[in-house]
Amino acid sequence: MRTKQIIRHQMRSILSLPPDVRGEKSARICEQVRRLPAWATAHCVVLFAPQMREPDVELLWPHMEDRRVVYPRVEVEMVSLYAVESVFDLQPARWGIREPQASPDALVLPPEVDLILVPGVAFTPAGQRCGRGGGFYDRLLASLPARACKVGVCFAEQVTEEVPREPHDVAVNVVISA
Repeated sequence: MRTKQIIRHQMRSILSLPPDVRGEKSARICEQVRRLPAWATAHCVVLFAPQMREPDVELLWPHMEDRRVVYPRVEVEMVSLYAVESVFDLQPARWGIREPQASPDALVLPPEVDLILVPGVAFTPAGQRCGRGGGFYDRLLASLPARACKVGVCFAEQVTEEVPREPHDVAVNVVISA
């Protein structure tokens, strides 16, 4: 079995998609997310600010209707969640990833989350995930209520038959790729 480090290295080398291909695949991923039964009932949705090697889930913004939109923010060794009004509320932060400002009024507690979109370096069809190695999302996913739908989103090239599993790893409920 490949190690997570090997998987991360292999995925970096294959995930340099041209912008038009990334855009097309991202649109198909977002359409699949919108077809999920959990999407229809979700009132509090966690997105993430995508990097160039990740699907652009911010294409979902026009479809948020009356949903509360939440983004993660790394604070020390954990992730906190904050509601935002638009993508313009996000600022470049740690590792160049856009994050919301820390505001007590916008803080969202894990029990409030109905659906979360989860990035990853690689996923198995069964929902095992290889992240970037910091464990931030594993800790966040472990704090969510069981009813929260955890959706791994990735490009088809990132779906692999196996990912090494460690005790702290948290699987997603469904993997969507294009």
